[in-house]
Amino acid sequence: MSLIRKDSRQLYLLVKEKIDEKILEGEYKPGDRLPSEAKLSENFGVSRATLREALRVLEKEGKINRMQGVGTFITEKSTLFKSGIEELHSITQSIESMGQKAGTRELELKWDNHVENLAQEFNRKKDSDFLILYRTRTADDNPVAYCEDYIPQALFTKEVKKEDISLSLLKFLQKEFNIYISYAVADILPIVANDMLANKLDLEVGEPLLLLKQMHYDDRDNPILYSKNYFRSDKFEFHVLRDRI
Repeated sequence: MSLIRKDSRQLYLLVKEKIDEKILEGEYKPGDRLPSEAKLSENFGVSRATLREALRVLEKEGKINRMQGVGTFITEKSTLFKSGIEELHSITQSIESMGQKAGTRELELKWDNHVENLAQEFNRKKDSDFLILYRTRTADDNPVAYCEDYIPQALFTKEVKKEDISLSLLKFLQKEFNIYISYAVADILPIVANDMLANKLDLEVGEPLLLLKQMHYDDRDNPILYSKNYFRSDKFEFHVLRDRI
């Protein structure tokens, strides 16, 4: 019996919708191998050509992986935000580019002059004051990243208050202090969540995270901002374009 109800839309879209429902309801779980094309065609009451078109769309959306001679599998992990590491975007931009609402929770500001290792990186005296910004970034109110940002106090020409910083720190620096971040040097490290990070990001202790460490520079190569961003690895994915030389 066909699992496709009568509908005016094209058949392959109805098949895709039905598979989406099975994934959402947990009948098809991440890593599961789907039945053969012959069996799926029979179940849905459609031709192999119609089924293959539905599978093609699902693969394009990253929901399935088709392996020649092996089978079709439900994707193990589907990240929400994918970005080229060579592209300098704020977290706000990354979230909004996917049509979600960017937000901030548990924002905390403090001034500290006990960051000797960073003072050296900024070419400043070891007892220099730094503004440190702690916050959890959210997408549609769900936590996706925890951020620590360090900026030398000497760069600020007026007092900075917590309520002054709404979303994008890069935009805030440009608008309020005419500081334009031109580029950044970054390292990506795989880590696991400790108690604090697990609490901030609604994870279990020991779950994987991606730590992105970045030193940001202006167009005169002056170090402006050092950041440590802890991303949920099930939400963010970074890739890099490598040219052969």
